[in-house]
Amino acid sequence: MRKFCWIVILCLSVFACSSPDEEEVKAGKYGMMGSDTPQYAAVIFMRAVYNDKNLDRATKLSTERFARILKGYHTNKNVQRQVFNLRLDDMTTEPISGGALLFSEKQKSADIEMKIIGHYNNKKITELKTISLVKESGDWKVKSVSNTVP
Repeated sequence: MRKFCWIVILCLSVFACSSPDEEEVKAGKYGMMGSDTPQYAAVIFMRAVYNDKNLDRATKLSTERFARILKGYHTNKNVQRQVFNLRLDDMTTEPISGGALLFSEKQKSADIEMKIIGHYNNKKITELKTISLVKESGDWKVKSVSNTVP
């Protein structure tokens, strides 16, 4: 009986300490989106800025220049306030349009319009942002963020 208890405790500690896999993106046609598309990179970047505790993943998904800009703000909340001009407590996002060419593997840059829905101070906020991406060594990197509607 004592041996069984130790095995259960060991199993629980191993499963509790393991990190979850990459989060699944439920967007695109039929709720599936390829990880090699600019839309996928834009969604993951937005989730990194709004849902992560630090900017590590967001800077990895950015160009070198834009990553330096993000690091200059030090925290996610500062990036939300200064770069996006949009503070949110919780957020969901989905791509609206952009980056859809017939031969997307030959595409070098893309502008993706993102619909952002979230809450701040118990108020629902809906915004549109345009994320500009470039393809660097086979990966999509965020180059800039701007307002879709001026």
